[in-house]
Amino acid sequence: MSQSGRLNPLVNLNDTKLPIFFLQLGSNTSLFFDIVLKQAALTNGTENVFILTDTNFQLYRDYNCIDISGYAQTERPFDKLYKHHSTNTYFFEKTCFDRWFIINDVVKDLNINYFVYADCDVLILQDLKPVYDSLIKNKYDGTMMFFERDDNSITSAHTSFWNNKLLNDFCDFINAKYSDETAFNVLLKDTLAGKFLDNTNVSDMILLNVFRIETKPNTLKLLSLEDKGICFDFNINVSYNGRRHSFVLTSGTKIKKMIRKGDGLYGHVQNTEKKAEYLKFYTLHFQGYLTKSLIPVYATPANILNSLYNHITGKTEYFKRRAKLLKNRFRDLLRTKR
Repeated sequence: MSQSGRLNPLVNLNDTKLPIFFLQLGSNTSLFFDIVLKQAALTNGTENVFILTDTNFQLYRDYNCIDISGYAQTERPFDKLYKHHSTNTYFFEKTCFDRWFIINDVVKDLNINYFVYADCDVLILQDLKPVYDSLIKNKYDGTMMFFERDDNSITSAHTSFWNNKLLNDFCDFINAKYSDETAFNVLLKDTLAGKFLDNTNVSDMILLNVFRIETKPNTLKLLSLEDKGICFDFNINVSYNGRRHSFVLTSGTKIKKMIRKGDGLYGHVQNTEKKAEYLKFYTLHFQGYLTKSLIPVYATPANILNSLYNHITGKTEYFKRRAKLLKNRFRDLLRTKR
């Protein structure tokens, strides 16, 4: 497989305790990705943060950077197998699948045994190495983060631990499912019927959900760590976090309300009968156009002035985006009345 190479490596990848991979394809950088990277470096060490990208290399000169342009341009069997069944753009949905094949090739070429993958809108608030060392290492091939309701479920990998076997098995499963016309048609029927918690676009996360159910990989349910006081956020817009507890939402922005203590951010558990209960969050997932703007507000500040700056920056962007959405909604309303 074509290897593009390492740029400004800070360390030998094999010497890192637990590499954390962020993947950024194309020049349209995710909003506040710079803050996401600084937060990950602060809590897990700059030497453990890796950006997999094909452009804008100068933006990541302070981090380990892997040029994946060669991997992104490599032709794979899945390119001919992929069928687009999504209201999202072809590029968006196909790229979501391609990232796993790209990372799988990188992992093989660089001989990486274990890593964490995080989306570019995930704030990593705590050191993940102790979680890996005490709860995952030598016990599981990785983790799965999923919601279940009756016979329906959906799985996400926006924050996930993987070994090379688990990732390779998932990539093989995707190819096999798309190669089998009968099996794919069943998957498509289930998707359109809303079986995956009303997600009706055939996506990599639906494939991951079916992979989890059908192959039963040796993985830890990441959300179950809530029982140990360790919360990985599924979606900051949602009160219920997929295990036992729901959390109080802010009155204005309607996202999980956090309080900052000396050792991190804590969510306020909803409906506690006795005294207020708070649980520590290790990650926060800022999913959505509007919610992403609040990333600076929840990042760890260097000092009081930095805290004020982050708050103003995030809230300003939030209200700008909210105004834009309202303007577009008003424009569409006027068009429908013409």
